[in-house]
Amino acid sequence: MSAFYHFHWARAGGGDNLVVVTTLREFKRQDLVAIIDNDKLSGNPYPDSLILIAPADAADEMKKNLKEMIKSEALLRLPAGIPILLASFDAQGRLSAPKTAVLQGAISLDKADFEHILRAGILCLVNTHEAVLVAPHAHHFVHPRRRHSRGFLRAANTLIQGAEIGFLALVLLRYLGNADEKVWIDSSSIAALVYAAYALKSRLTGAAPSIQIESFLSYEGVERLFVQDPDRELVLISATASGSLPQRVMEKTRLPDARVITLFSTARQVSGTVVFDARDMIKDLDPLMLEVFEETQCPWCRDGSRTITFVGDQFLADAATITAYTLVQTDASQPFRKVMEKYRGHGAFTLRLDADRAVHRLHVNLAKTLLAENQREAIRTVVRRHAPASTTHILPSAGNDSAGLAEIVADEIGALGLTRPEILDPSKPDVSVRDRGGVIVVAASIGSGQSFQDASRDLRNPFKNLPRTFFVGLNKHSVAEHQPTLLKDLEHNNKAPKHILCAVDQMSLPHPNQFSAWTKELEFWTRVKVDLSITHPEARVLATIDQRIDILSREIVGDNLFLPDSHNQPLRLRPSFAFWDKQYNDDIKQGDVFATIAGILENCRKLAKSKNQSPPLGQSPFHMNVLSSENFTRFNDGIIQSCLLRAAFPHELSFAHAMTANHSAKISHLILKMLEHHGDSQGEACLEFLVALATRRMSLAAADLKRISGYPIENLPEVLAVVLPYAVNEVRDELIEEADTSAPA
Repeated sequence: MSAFYHFHWARAGGGDNLVVVTTLREFKRQDLVAIIDNDKLSGNPYPDSLILIAPADAADEMKKNLKEMIKSEALLRLPAGIPILLASFDAQGRLSAPKTAVLQGAISLDKADFEHILRAGILCLVNTHEAVLVAPHAHHFVHPRRRHSRGFLRAANTLIQGAEIGFLALVLLRYLGNADEKVWIDSSSIAALVYAAYALKSRLTGAAPSIQIESFLSYEGVERLFVQDPDRELVLISATASGSLPQRVMEKTRLPDARVITLFSTARQVSGTVVFDARDMIKDLDPLMLEVFEETQCPWCRDGSRTITFVGDQFLADAATITAYTLVQTDASQPFRKVMEKYRGHGAFTLRLDADRAVHRLHVNLAKTLLAENQREAIRTVVRRHAPASTTHILPSAGNDSAGLAEIVADEIGALGLTRPEILDPSKPDVSVRDRGGVIVVAASIGSGQSFQDASRDLRNPFKNLPRTFFVGLNKHSVAEHQPTLLKDLEHNNKAPKHILCAVDQMSLPHPNQFSAWTKELEFWTRVKVDLSITHPEARVLATIDQRIDILSREIVGDNLFLPDSHNQPLRLRPSFAFWDKQYNDDIKQGDVFATIAGILENCRKLAKSKNQSPPLGQSPFHMNVLSSENFTRFNDGIIQSCLLRAAFPHELSFAHAMTANHSAKISHLILKMLEHHGDSQGEACLEFLVALATRRMSLAAADLKRISGYPIENLPEVLAVVLPYAVNEVRDELIEEADTSAPA
């Protein structure tokens, strides 16, 4: 660890100066050499000057060392013309640099310069350690006094390294009295700074260090703050955003301004004395970030921003809050409804097992949808809008669907009266029989867009900066985080006009389009089968389990996505689905409904309903969203409930926390009703709920699991009777035991 704290000071008209500060009596030469060498490598070849600051009791010895280092070019590797100055400070924090302090070159510093140097050092410290906390998008802070702001200055972040604490101790010296006996602090996080400052002062005055430090715990302890001797006691406040704490302290103690010191302030007006006014010096932040508002006048609350509460005397962010969200009809946008109207009813959505990653991927079959003859008009519209007249070639991605779409695009360009483009071989994109003009890269569907990025690299030499259009039939992850980066990469064309990315249809399936619910279910049934083979080898339910395992072990199609009802009938969608327009017929398959719900949930994770709000299912370090229990009562079709259970992430179905206890209770009540009415439409998704609990995709409070566990299994069909113990007992034994032992006798 270095003995020095160093930073840069931009002197008005004097260039960029390297400042090195120590508060120790002794230092290692190598520490200083390393700072200068690393600084030379990090920016300008050399600083415009080197300014060293040392305590008065160490100045003479340091000057001697520096002169020896200057003579040895191998140590202090600075050109002879670079000014080097050694300033010193006394017990009152006063900096001085007489003419004899200049060890090389010519430089002169006055009192104002030293003030600017200290302020630059504090600013560097605040910025380096990110002492100003800025709430993430659509969040803002709630201060201990319930006032609201987007930014918050936390002094503890600046007190990490010893040399940096020493520098702040030097800054603080001028504010300390010569006969202080007690210092009140608002937070224990700044105690180290106070001790360092008084130890430094005692060393420079030759007096024995003796100081009592006591924390009054910020706002909650102001009433206990009692000053007996105003001449020998002072109050040091770590930071203030509103100015209210210094004001309350002064009203309580009646201390003079000089005896109530605030280290950092972002308030407009502050009672007492302020060491560092962050509002004036932090230029990179919007001033509104540090503005403090009463709760009733908070502009961020009005915009739907979520709150992050600070607690404790060190103002730490409280535990993450949890909000439950209920889906509404408008969560399915009009463009999304139109896309689903085109794709539903054709058996387009199936689940393909990815054995390597133990997931199922939602596959979209384009043969009966996008590439069907009756869909040609949609492709024609996009071609006419985006295909350049200079197009001479088309490069399809690998796969039959992409090759088929490339032929359609070529035909449509020819139908416009232009020469039909040559279709290149995907394995030999640089082999052509025609002079090159514009090129269209065609993919039937894209996920990550890797095929387009590969094609872009392949075309870089043969087509250089010629017009390049990326034409996709179905963009499956249109709201994924990688989409802006993908678009930027594909559009990039040096100084020439940008390339173009266009799509016929867009969906918002979760990227990377993998769902674990079915592989978790497969693992569950495999486990149950082993258990039953040992305990009940003749059980009739084993045949049912084998049948389900067989379904889960291959591509899942038709109406086999979800578990059947207690009559072994597949779950079907009843009329009036809130997220679709127009009527639908019996051709609807389970995959159509699942793709719809998966897309809606993904939109809710990624898209905000207004500019200043976060997505309703978005997550942050300070906030978690879950699906409200109302979703399972509002959407009472078993197939919709099953889609929610399988398309949601486990954390969106986590109701075991005390903050979601009401939702856990409602869902447990719903499951009990389903068990009671398992033979009716009301209980058709009962097996789906039990498997969701057994595979830990959904979690409920221990007390609610105990309620479900009490349902008599003799009244249930065999498969429900087998699954119920796994859902509520074996999977949750630890939680239930904990609830039992923690309950009062």
